Amino acid sequence: MKAMLDQYQDRMQRVLDHIDRHLDDHLDLDAISSVAAFSKYHFHRQFSAIFGLSVHRYVQLARMKRAAYRLAYRHGQMITAIALDAGYDAPDAFARAFRRNFGQSPSSFRSSPA
Repeated sequence: MKAMLDQYQDRMQRVLDHIDRHLDDHLDLDAISSVAAFSKYHFHRQFSAIFGLSVHRYVQLARMKRAAYRLAYRHGQMITAIALDAGYDAPDAFARAFRRNFGQSPSSFRSSPA
C-alpha cells in the first residue's frame, strides 16, 4: 500500500513540475495525464481527489500566480501582455479574474502588492 502511495505521489509531483515548466504551452488533459502515465479519466479523478481542484483550475491558478509575480516585479512589462501570457483573451477578463483571486485590480496590485 505504501509503495503504491509513493508511486502516486511521484507521478503527481512529475505532473506539477511539468505544469510549472510548461505554463506557456497548451496544457490539455491528454498531455498532462500522459505525464502521470494514467488514463485521462483516472488521472482527472485522482488529481481532483488529491489536490481538491481540477487540473484546469490548478493551471489557471498557477498562471495567475505567475501573473501576480510579473505585476509585482516586472514593472516594464505591460499589464495587457501579462494578461495574454496568463491565458486571457482580453485584459478586462484578466482584471476580473485577478480581482476575484487577489481582491484588487492588477494595476493597484502592481502599485502596492499585498
